[in-house]
Amino acid sequence: MIWLLCAVLFASLLFILQYRFDNKYNFPGVRAHNGIMDLSSVKDFQPLSILAYEWEFYPQELIAPGEFDGSEPNFIFLGQYGGFENGSLANSPHGCATYRLQILLPQEAAEYALELPEIYTASRIWVDSRLVSNLGDVSDKGAEPAVRTGIVTFQAAGSTEIVVQASDYSHYYSGMVYPPAFGTPKAVSDLISFRLLRTCIMVISSFTIGIMYLLIGLRTGEERHRMILFALTSLLFSLHVMYPLFHLLGAGYWTYRFEDVSFYLFLLMIAALHCSLCKIGGRWRQIVLGFGAAAALLSFMVPSLLTGSGVTRMLIYSAFIDSYKLVFFSWLIITALLNREHGEAMNGPLLAGLCILAVSLLFQAVAPVFEPVRFGWQTENAGFVFILLLGGGLWFDTVSAYAGRAALTENMRLMKKQFLLQEENYRIISDNFEEIRQMRHDLRHHLYTIMELSNQHQYDELERYIKGCEESTEQAVRPTLCENHAANAVLNYYLQLAFQKDVPVDLKVSLPSDLKLEGWNLGVLFGNLLENAIDASEKLPKEWRTVKVYSKISKGNLLLTVKNSWNGEFSISGDQIYSTKHEGKGTGLSSVRSLVEKTGGQFYLNPDKEEFEVSIVLWNQI
Repeated sequence: MIWLLCAVLFASLLFILQYRFDNKYNFPGVRAHNGIMDLSSVKDFQPLSILAYEWEFYPQELIAPGEFDGSEPNFIFLGQYGGFENGSLANSPHGCATYRLQILLPQEAAEYALELPEIYTASRIWVDSRLVSNLGDVSDKGAEPAVRTGIVTFQAAGSTEIVVQASDYSHYYSGMVYPPAFGTPKAVSDLISFRLLRTCIMVISSFTIGIMYLLIGLRTGEERHRMILFALTSLLFSLHVMYPLFHLLGAGYWTYRFEDVSFYLFLLMIAALHCSLCKIGGRWRQIVLGFGAAAALLSFMVPSLLTGSGVTRMLIYSAFIDSYKLVFFSWLIITALLNREHGEAMNGPLLAGLCILAVSLLFQAVAPVFEPVRFGWQTENAGFVFILLLGGGLWFDTVSAYAGRAALTENMRLMKKQFLLQEENYRIISDNFEEIRQMRHDLRHHLYTIMELSNQHQYDELERYIKGCEESTEQAVRPTLCENHAANAVLNYYLQLAFQKDVPVDLKVSLPSDLKLEGWNLGVLFGNLLENAIDASEKLPKEWRTVKVYSKISKGNLLLTVKNSWNGEFSISGDQIYSTKHEGKGTGLSSVRSLVEKTGGQFYLNPDKEEFEVSIVLWNQI
């Protein structure tokens, strides 16, 4: 729960800061007053301004530059009205309007730039009586919608006049509702480039994560349902946030419907994921998903039904959308805070990400006038954080799977070695049994020979004969290095290996037959350490090679130390031990350390200049 509360507080603080410092309506600098923005003072001139306040507004009129004499304007900030109703419910939100703003500039001629914002549905824009943009036909009520964003540059000195004509008869937004940017070409182009770069990063990242989850989900069995939910969430988010690219290319009116529907489908996938993470099932899950599907369906159908409608119906639809966001926010937060069983390790961060998304819905629904300057809408930022958490979970699962595969490979290698050791032991035992049977068969002949030599008083020959029998018997039995059978088998195997590689081994091992540690794990300890020690010592000249093994029980604790000469090549970073045989983390020492830590023991490394030492303590082994 602490995670979730911290996520809610962090998101709230972040969005408050964004509202204060990344809001076009709070942008620092000079603001227009009564249709005039005074940037004439070189001292006060700012490279970037947001033209949000005090535009002259002429509702239901299309006025060209030079034809304003006798017209009485209203003064509004852009976005004050969703259409041309001028604040009155009696007026239609559709129709046409003209906007004008005069900017006072320094007397020296200079290059300036103006951002061309989205205008529903047709528009004309003049700068100093020069037509710089003409999209659609503002005088034709049945004209095909035309929307496009961009930038225009021009030279000006002393002052410049911006006139915008807009008309709309087919959308629930009308006119110029997004404040454009104005300033030096570099400042304006940098702002637009930053937005586009941000959009591209979000689209490419979320689309890539979605495709990867989709490919993995189609190949998995048990986790397929959740993987596909992850994939659909990422893909729908990427489709939702790519609308600025459509508008930059001048795509049609369908892009707005596409933007809305993809957003509410994204929320539907979020609801399904939240039910999965919080173990919400049965009727409650059906109600939540049904409500979310209904909202997505309404976002597809209602805008078409509102074409030509009055302000009241549009405001009702807007209130419904805001209410849905508030209800969705409340449901996400309450169910996340009440959920105390996160299950998998990944679920906690994902629930925190969902809480951040919930807070973004709250801010977007209830915050006063807000239009982002650089960093996008709150829901986009929160959604991208959640997608990055999904990507982080995918990376974590991939790394864990790789580590598990490496550990499985190492265990398989050790298991094969154990089988070889067992096979070798069985072969030796079988050979010993055969030799003992042969010795028993030959014993009668030996006794006859001994009796005959004794009867003939050939005592010197008798002594030599008995010694020969004793040596033959000793050679038939493999040496016992310690009482513990598992350790004895591993030590015998590596003694033979060391002999073949001409590496001398000094053994001082005294372990009882019964230990709490299983024979398999004891073989893992001795096998990994001896193999590494012999391999490291083999790299040196013969006269420098040495391996020393000490192991005993002291006060009930198992002590094991392996020392070997080495060439000084060793790499360790934190808890990670890196191999000198191949790239990446070493599996041998890592396997030993993991086993020791799992059994509650202690693991020590002492890589001296001439001797590499590994020491292990396993508590209470008898």
